[in-house]
Amino acid sequence: MIRIILPVFNRKELTLECLASLSLQTYKDIEITVIDDGSTDGSVEEIRRLYPKVNIVSGPGGWWWAKSVNMGLQRVLLKSIKGDAILIMNNDTEVKPEYIAALEKISREHGAVVGSLVKNFYDEHIQDAGIKIDWNTYSFPNREYDPSLSIKPVDALTTRGMLVPAEVFEKTGLFTPLLPHHAADMNFSLRAKRAGSPLLMSYEAVIYSKEKHGEKAWPFLTKYFSRRSSSNLGANIMFALLNAPTFFLKIKSTLLILARFIKDIPSYFRA
Repeated sequence: MIRIILPVFNRKELTLECLASLSLQTYKDIEITVIDDGSTDGSVEEIRRLYPKVNIVSGPGGWWWAKSVNMGLQRVLLKSIKGDAILIMNNDTEVKPEYIAALEKISREHGAVVGSLVKNFYDEHIQDAGIKIDWNTYSFPNREYDPSLSIKPVDALTTRGMLVPAEVFEKTGLFTPLLPHHAADMNFSLRAKRAGSPLLMSYEAVIYSKEKHGEKAWPFLTKYFSRRSSSNLGANIMFALLNAPTFFLKIKSTLLILARFIKDIPSYFRA
């Protein structure tokens, strides 16, 4: 069985559209658990009305992303058996009917954690074709797409469609509370890789992201101090300290992160 975990906070229409696409999957042995962390827009009521078979875990509104995922994992891993896998998705995505079947096939054949090729929903440009990490520059190129490939080994994966065999969690544990929102998914995939699980990107399993251009062009303080920002200063430093492979690269990455922050300070005064 594929057990799907879908953390949500408001954005009701996006969640319903995501669930609608999951209801059309050709792979039928699935179970969906929505983790709703305090939505105030009627998300829970609409999910229960339209998708009564979907399990709902309700939070108080302060779990953030990593704890929401962990609360879902605690629920589904209790009933998972050998051969099951956990699919973690974002609610601002849609998939085509053959999506889960393609992910499941690659994971089963290779015993791997498998990620999805991410295309933008509106113009189909590629947002994530598989992450390669350059610790020397603290950069994460992810757009190197080779259409001749069906799968590609990668350094890290995000949860815009990450399928994890249930037994992987026995080795890695859950998502770290040290990264409550940004980078928790990449950290988890790196831990899984260090524990012996291959990380593969499937180019046949495409997930469509509804993140619009410019949505993350945030002001200086929000950019570096909001938990929702991928540039969050503390999260990036913690991610580097947890995952850079050598002490030297941990220090170098941290200094690069701080240098970029300092270089950007004048933008705060120009605003």
